[in-house]
Amino acid sequence: MPPGNASLTQILPGRGIDGKFVTANSGVTGERAFWQLKIGLNVAAIGCRGLEETTLVAAYNNIIKTHGKTIRETERSVIRNLGKETRTNGTAARDRLSTQLFNYFAQPPAQRAFCARANEIAQIVSATPSAQLVEQAPVHLGRLDEPFIDFYEAYAKYQADVAAWDAKYAPRPAPISAPMPAAMPVDAADTTVTSPPPPSGN
Repeated sequence: MPPGNASLTQILPGRGIDGKFVTANSGVTGERAFWQLKIGLNVAAIGCRGLEETTLVAAYNNIIKTHGKTIRETERSVIRNLGKETRTNGTAARDRLSTQLFNYFAQPPAQRAFCARANEIAQIVSATPSAQLVEQAPVHLGRLDEPFIDFYEAYAKYQADVAAWDAKYAPRPAPISAPMPAAMPVDAADTTVTSPPPPSGN
């Protein structure tokens, strides 16, 4: 079975030149890193229902309360930069990216590890002074991304193992012989009839 009860048709992201999977969180820095980190923690606070639920939700709510100014400032920065990239006001681009990130962080196969990691990071962010949030965000975002990368690696190994098993044990398909050419019908109009020779005078 695929890891995490994933679909048999799971699509994996591509790998970078370093061989690592490239995700929506790869290489993200600065204010955008904090904004994406906040979205990931939001997904966790909404969807995680394990042992960490109580402490995770409490920490997330405290982040919203304590770091509200930083959250608003980083979101404005994200909208402004996306607007420059898309030559729009950035709002629609922000909404599309938000949806992409929500779907990414909500991937079921990685949820167990993701929820535990999100709880850990939420406690740290909740207790971090606002002035240090943006600086520390890339590290926290990278750690929050690890459960998904670990899942991708496990799935890639599963695919390789299945391919190796098939190559060794799967029955070979029966050879298919080329069909014999069908006999061509003879057209009576094209047939030449030779008359028998006349009888001998003897």
